[in-house]
Amino acid sequence: MASPLRKRFPRELKNNLGKYLGIFLLMSVTIALTSGFLLAAHSIGVIIDDMPEKYSIEDTCFTTAFEATDEQLNAANDAAREAEADGADIFRNWSFDADFNHAQGDDGRNRTLRVYQHRTQVDLAAYAEGRVPEAADEVAVDRVFATNNGITVGEEVKLFGQRFTVCGIMTTSDNQALFQSNSDFTVNTLTFGVAEVSESGFAALEATGHQPAYTYSVRFTDRDLTVAQRTDAEKDMTRALSTAGATVDDLTDSSANQGIGYAADDVSGDSTMWSVLLYMIIVIMAFVFVVLTSGTIEEESAIIGTLLASGYRRRELVTHYLALPAAVGIAAAVVGNVAGYTLMSEPMRNLYYGSYSLPPYYATWSWGVFAQTTVLPVATLVGITLLGLLRKMGHTPLEFLRHETSKGGVKRGFALPERLSFTTRFRLRVFLRNLGNFATLFVGIGFASMLLLFSLAILPTMTHYAENLHNNVLAEHMYTLKAPLEVDNAQAEKYAVYSLEYDRGEGSGTETITVYGVPEDSRYWDDLAVGDGHVVFGNGLIDKFRFADGQTVNLYDKYEDETREVTYEGDGCAWGTKSDMAVYMSLDDFNRFFGNDAGYFNGYASDQALDLDARYLTSDLTPESMDAIGEQFVGMMDDMIGMLVGLSVFIFLVFMYLLTKSVIDRSARAISYMKVFGYRDSEISRLYVRSITLTVAVSLVVCQPLIIGGLTLLFRAMLLAYNGNIEIYVPMAAIAEVIAIGFATYLAVALLHIRRIKRVPLALALKVQE
Repeated sequence: MASPLRKRFPRELKNNLGKYLGIFLLMSVTIALTSGFLLAAHSIGVIIDDMPEKYSIEDTCFTTAFEATDEQLNAANDAAREAEADGADIFRNWSFDADFNHAQGDDGRNRTLRVYQHRTQVDLAAYAEGRVPEAADEVAVDRVFATNNGITVGEEVKLFGQRFTVCGIMTTSDNQALFQSNSDFTVNTLTFGVAEVSESGFAALEATGHQPAYTYSVRFTDRDLTVAQRTDAEKDMTRALSTAGATVDDLTDSSANQGIGYAADDVSGDSTMWSVLLYMIIVIMAFVFVVLTSGTIEEESAIIGTLLASGYRRRELVTHYLALPAAVGIAAAVVGNVAGYTLMSEPMRNLYYGSYSLPPYYATWSWGVFAQTTVLPVATLVGITLLGLLRKMGHTPLEFLRHETSKGGVKRGFALPERLSFTTRFRLRVFLRNLGNFATLFVGIGFASMLLLFSLAILPTMTHYAENLHNNVLAEHMYTLKAPLEVDNAQAEKYAVYSLEYDRGEGSGTETITVYGVPEDSRYWDDLAVGDGHVVFGNGLIDKFRFADGQTVNLYDKYEDETREVTYEGDGCAWGTKSDMAVYMSLDDFNRFFGNDAGYFNGYASDQALDLDARYLTSDLTPESMDAIGEQFVGMMDDMIGMLVGLSVFIFLVFMYLLTKSVIDRSARAISYMKVFGYRDSEISRLYVRSITLTVAVSLVVCQPLIIGGLTLLFRAMLLAYNGNIEIYVPMAAIAEVIAIGFATYLAVALLHIRRIKRVPLALALKVQE
């Protein structure tokens, strides 16, 4: 025989429709966003995992200052054969960083395309539109760069001033993320891209007088090498090349190549972030359930006591009060997943396909994602709600009948100071009797505020970072050379530069550290105190790694396979912005440190453009090239920020409505008494709603310092494994905006509460409570 308690479900659902609808909407929207993202992320992960063999991605690559001879390449191959790699295939993978102009119009930005000859053996391309270039004046352009710059098949573009017709839109497997330099912090899809030309097209670019980057891609014969084994083989190859007379400018294993691995790492990291976000919301919602269910049990205390005295078992009552929350949770999970898989998967996919150059997308089902977004949230919700119910139901029938089940808040007989006015004491009593609700509300406000402040602060933070990077470029041109080259220009100042690596620890990989040797009387580094062995650290290094005074810092030279030591001496040894990740010493100290010939240099700083032999030029860094980073982040984060702001406001709205509604519901009888005594609705609203308003206002203000501290720690943890140092930058305007949005959201809720107070009937005061 069915339990008579089941007949109460429709009435309970009707009487608490707002509560259950709010929880349903919050949970289903969160699960829809999360399941849509995680399914897209899983599918992208499958695509990326298939790429190394499907598109013959290189295991490593090295770049020489000048074209490597056959003897030098044979020496490298022999070294690989003698190592655990069992030999290697070495492919010529030269490229030009060509000045790019769109024939349809020039907006003044300097754009660069890294142009390869169409590759058929290594780092293969995936074509989305058009075809492979065949004629000398045809070019295929990267999909993301083409989208961001309005380039379509059939248009005319210029490379090094030469006219080419776009014949295809494609992606290259070794440039899934568009990094102009592997040490850059972020991708650059606005002013940097990748392209392919035919063999004759590559020869036409060579004929312009520009020299290519002499890069060689390597695929080891043994396809099951670990990263450590591969690294050992690469070190042997580098030594063999140097012994044979080649100058190796760069060596990058695929595991450290951001063009190959960054997209996968980003998708994986974001998946973790979205999963944590989901479970934080689910846990907070579960506690909201506990608070609301506790209020329901207190409201129906006499009924529960009567049922227990009549022979009903606690298990039956727990099951009854658990049924609706569980049903709402299951329904929200089902609806959220359906919406996520059908409506949200494509927008979430576009978040990554708008930033990364990946092959054509196809969806892949994942039972793991289904469990994450359906089974675990419902189990967490039901589990926490069940624990709350068991705790609440541990009273005797007599305690239920006497309404003595509430252990929190103010006990009966608690005296407030007489000197306080009636209004103040009343509001204090409302607050204290609902202390558990307000504590949960504070946590909910803090969580939603953190999410909202993160959304509003991310762009100012990245813009501030880009400004710091701009300021780190001290001259209008920072030229890096392949070898010393004398020029006659009064503005030109020699310097030396070299890259080393620092182990971040905690399994977070290595940081690329740029070591500069600068003149002691430099006009560009005019306030940098170097010389006599004095080493200065960039403030970004100190801020990120917290070096102690007198600490010895070990920097690894992957080209020479040796560790070099520098010491952070403390006061007076820091310089630059908090984005400066360099180490500075005098040019003479630099050459002694690295064992170079006296007078060695490989760079010029100049406020005037220098006419340098292209064969010797590696790069030309300008302040303007740093500005593209801020624009890039705006483009990458716009859609995500809008989504996070919307979700934050929605969480504010639901949490505030549910928890403040509970306060009004628990006070319904007292409100009815006040109406009997002649209080008007407006007066009652001032007593109750203002108590809630003050709590919300204080919570919004008090939680801001806690949130900023939490965001700082979160940023450090999130960005530890990335090159560079980003300090969280929270403008006062963003904090004010969070408080304003939070309070405006509450005002909308308060209007609903005022309406609810008006609807409390006078007859409620006449009902027998005990």
